[in-house]
Amino acid sequence: MAVEGGALSFSVASVVEDVLQQHGNRLRDLDLDSRKAEEAASRRYEAAGWLRKIVGVVAAKDLPAEPSEEEFRLGLRSGIILCNVLNKVQPGAVPKVVESPCDAALIPDGAALSAFQYFENVRNFLVAVQEMGIPNFEASDLEQGGKSARVVNTVLALKSYSEWKQTGGNGIWKFGGNVKPSMSAKSFVRKNSEPFMNSLSRNLSMNEKSFNTLSSDLENSNKMHGSGSLSMLVRAVLLDKKPEEVPTLVESVLSKVVEEFENRMASQYDLVKSAPKEKTISQGNKFLLKSTCGDKRIEEKNARVMKKEECFHKNLIDDEELKNKKEKQQIIFGQQQRDIQELKNTLRTAKAGMHFMQMKFHEEFNSLGMHIHGLAHAASGYHKVLEENRKLYNQVQDLKGSIRVYCRVRPFLSGQSNAMSTVDHMEDGNITISTASKHGKGSKSFSFNKIFGPGPTQAEVFSDMQPLIRSVLDGYNVCIFAYGQTGSGKTYTMDPKISQIKTKG
Repeated sequence: MAVEGGALSFSVASVVEDVLQQHGNRLRDLDLDSRKAEEAASRRYEAAGWLRKIVGVVAAKDLPAEPSEEEFRLGLRSGIILCNVLNKVQPGAVPKVVESPCDAALIPDGAALSAFQYFENVRNFLVAVQEMGIPNFEASDLEQGGKSARVVNTVLALKSYSEWKQTGGNGIWKFGGNVKPSMSAKSFVRKNSEPFMNSLSRNLSMNEKSFNTLSSDLENSNKMHGSGSLSMLVRAVLLDKKPEEVPTLVESVLSKVVEEFENRMASQYDLVKSAPKEKTISQGNKFLLKSTCGDKRIEEKNARVMKKEECFHKNLIDDEELKNKKEKQQIIFGQQQRDIQELKNTLRTAKAGMHFMQMKFHEEFNSLGMHIHGLAHAASGYHKVLEENRKLYNQVQDLKGSIRVYCRVRPFLSGQSNAMSTVDHMEDGNITISTASKHGKGSKSFSFNKIFGPGPTQAEVFSDMQPLIRSVLDGYNVCIFAYGQTGSGKTYTMDPKISQIKTKG
């Protein structure tokens, strides 16, 4: 809406207040993110510094004093530094630390790391830390994309545990979580700091004066628009800023105030410019209403004629559309009829093929049944022949004699002369033995089923007994034993493994 007398529909203070609120919100978000990042970096630096202090700078060469998240993760990835620090804090916590196979300064993220070194060192560290009750992290946190904050938290908890032990270990140790980093490493305190503090106080006083001047100007320009809230906004924006940041911040705020003021002025100018046009148009409309009352009847007649013509043309168009729709429907119907006929032919062909496959299946099934029947008949005949063969085989063994007596002449031992033998003659199951008598030399004959001299091997001795093994498998009882006087070779014959000579008993 236009404002009479050229007065502004907004105040300068309202523009400044809006800009300060927007700028303050953005600054708060940026400050929050920056504070979080600074706090995480400080905790990481504190953890890295403590690790380097415990294991030494040489042992911690892979870990910088102020590492980034990536450098911190890569430095601790092998687990060597973590295990060595834990052994310093709790001796013997990790019995064996697998050292690095090479003297590389840093292991690249994509390089192949020793699986044994990685899993053994990190796993042993995590198990020992968990047993000590220290907050733990996951092994994946040391990989790319892992949460390094949890690793930092574990290291700082281990540091707290070490300090608790150094003070005597009194009471129960508890880790407080987010420990604020000490500022000793980054302290700005000087021994002779009076000139510096005086300079800083002078800058602050000057900024306070400029701030008060700006606030007073804004308060005077906007007494009707809540000067107290505007002053509070200005103080909130400038209060926590360093002296060197104030000019840049004021310049940025002023540029945004000027830009916002110009935008609002342009909008108000457009509203003022469009107001006379609207007034002129309204007056013209009144004149036209008065001048057109006489022509209203003529326009109504013309409208009725036009309406009739429109209805006629509309009917013609509707008839043409109906005709086109009917032709399209006929074309679609004919296409559907052809598709149905094609589907019927396909179904008929599929049925014929299925019937043929069923016939072939029945034929093959019958042929397979006949073949299986023949195999079953042959198998039953085979079993009959096998049983008959078994009976005949054992009958042959019975014909050879249910009791068989073999004789084996023991060979001479090494160093004995063959002239000492008492065996005179061996032939076809008969053996003649020379015996001493009162009237001179005599001899005596013995008959056996089979006689083995001193020369036959174990295989030859037992070849005549192999058929008896089959009789045992067929269910018959068989007994084989050796008898004779002491030293005649019974044990050597029955158990040839005792002898060192395989071919003789």
